[in-house]
Amino acid sequence: MQKTFITFIITFAIGIYGLQAQNSSPFSFETTTHDFGRVKEDGGKISYTFKFKNNGKQPIIIKNVESSCGCTTPDWSRTPVLPGKEGFVSAEYDPIGRPEAFDKQITVYNNVTAQPIVLEIKGDVVPKTKEVSDIYRYKIGDIRLKTNHVAFARLFNTQTESQTVDIFNDSDKPITISTDPESLKEHISIVANPKTLQAKQSGSLTITYNAAKKNDWGYLIDRFQLVLNNKVAEGAALTVSATIVEDFSVLTPDQLANAPTMDFSSKEFDFGKIKQGEKVTHEFTFKNNGKTDLIIRETQTSCGCTAVENKKIIKSGESSSIKAVFNSEGKIGKQNKNITLITNIPGKEQSGVDKYKISLRITGEVSVESQNLEKTKK
Repeated sequence: MQKTFITFIITFAIGIYGLQAQNSSPFSFETTTHDFGRVKEDGGKISYTFKFKNNGKQPIIIKNVESSCGCTTPDWSRTPVLPGKEGFVSAEYDPIGRPEAFDKQITVYNNVTAQPIVLEIKGDVVPKTKEVSDIYRYKIGDIRLKTNHVAFARLFNTQTESQTVDIFNDSDKPITISTDPESLKEHISIVANPKTLQAKQSGSLTITYNAAKKNDWGYLIDRFQLVLNNKVAEGAALTVSATIVEDFSVLTPDQLANAPTMDFSSKEFDFGKIKQGEKVTHEFTFKNNGKTDLIIRETQTSCGCTAVENKKIIKSGESSSIKAVFNSEGKIGKQNKNITLITNIPGKEQSGVDKYKISLRITGEVSVESQNLEKTKK
C-alpha cells in the first residue's frame, strides 16, 4: 500500500513538473496530443491544428515538420513567429484504406528547443460498409471476380493442382459461364460452379493446371476469355500463371550422385563501351563434368538480348557453349542483361539457389560517343 502511494506521488510530481515546463517554455503548445475518437473510413480526410505561442524573446522559426507515416500530411507556420505571437502546426490524416486504430507522431524541428517537439494524433477508423465492387474488384462482362490472375507459383512438371476464384453475377439476369474454345488449353481446365449464376448470385471458378500436359519450363502465362451466355465477354482476360520446375525428389541416390553439371569458364561478360546501334556477340563456354546427360530445357533472356544454345543435350565430359547477342539499338548508358537457363541439374548451391536455374550476365555501357565498331568476342 505504501509503495503504491509513493508511486502515485512520484507520477503526480512528474506531471506537474512537465506542465510547468511546458508553460514556462518559450515554445508553448496549447496541447501536444489530439484524439479524433471514432471516425469513418469513407468520411474524408480529418485534420487538427496544434496552436502555440511564443513566450520567449526571440522569433520562433519552424525549420521542418516530419510525420511518422505517409498517411499524415503536416503543415506549419512558414514565417518566423515573433515574441508574444501565435503560430500553428497542423496535421491531416487520410483514413481511407486504413480501418483500424492509429497513433501517429509529428516531429517539429525548430530554432528554440534543444530537442524537436513531438506532437501526437490518434483515433479509431470505423471500416466502411463494403459494396460488391469492394469485394469483387475485377470485372469481366457482367461477372465480377475477386481476382483476375490465378498464380500457381511453383509446380513440379508431374504435378496437377487446382485453385478457385470467387465470382458474382452483377447483372439482373441469369448468366451461363463457359470458356472461349479458341483460348482453351490442353493443360488448363476452367469450370464454373454453378454453370449458370442467377442474378446477384455468387459462385466460383475452379481452375485446374496439369503441368505434365504443358510440357514446358520456367515462368509461364496463359490467358483465357470467358464466354457469358454464349458471347465472348468484353473486358480483360483471365490470366493463369505458373512456374514449372522438374521434380527431382523421384531421383535415387545413385542418380543424384551421377547428376550432370554445367561448369562455365565464366558466367559474366563485360563488353566495355560501344556505340548505340552496335551488336555484341559472346559465347559462354561450359563443360558437363557429370556422369549423365545434361539437358538444357529452356533458355530465357531479358530485354535487348538473345541467346542460342549450340546443343540441347550435352553428353558426359562434353563441352559446348551458349551464344549471346546483345543489340544496343535504342539503348543508352549502363546495361545489365541476364540469360537464364533451365536445366536438369538437381540440388542446391551452398547459397541455397537451385542448381537447375543458371544465370548468365552481360554488362557494359552504350554511348553515342563510341566508335561504330561491331564486336564479336568468344
